[in-house]
Amino acid sequence: MTTRVEVFAGVCGHSAVIEVSKVDDTHVQVVIHSECEQITDMNPDLARLQWKGKGHEVFKRMTDSTVYQSAAKHIRHTACPIPSAIIKAIEVETGVALPKDVTITFTSTPSQEKNE
Repeated sequence: MTTRVEVFAGVCGHSAVIEVSKVDDTHVQVVIHSECEQITDMNPDLARLQWKGKGHEVFKRMTDSTVYQSAAKHIRHTACPIPSAIIKAIEVETGVALPKDVTITFTSTPSQEKNE
């Protein structure tokens, strides 16, 4: 099985398709397709990740997770939703979470608040 996630990042205009496949009982492979080079530069770091067991490298504190370390190395925009989407896709592929869409919804803008 492969878990596939589509991410529309927002104002940057870049989208991404993230594919996560189980390699074996403890490892996954992540492949990101995008026109954003910062995002696709993460691919070599995520080619084989240990997601469970002693020495796992995914489900840790953000600063210790290989996914977020790779993002910190390659992505210059700290609000980029791609790293979180990668973690969510790994959760679904490995069976530790169910697939459920995540949304960020803006209910007002700064210019609207000034006019009120």
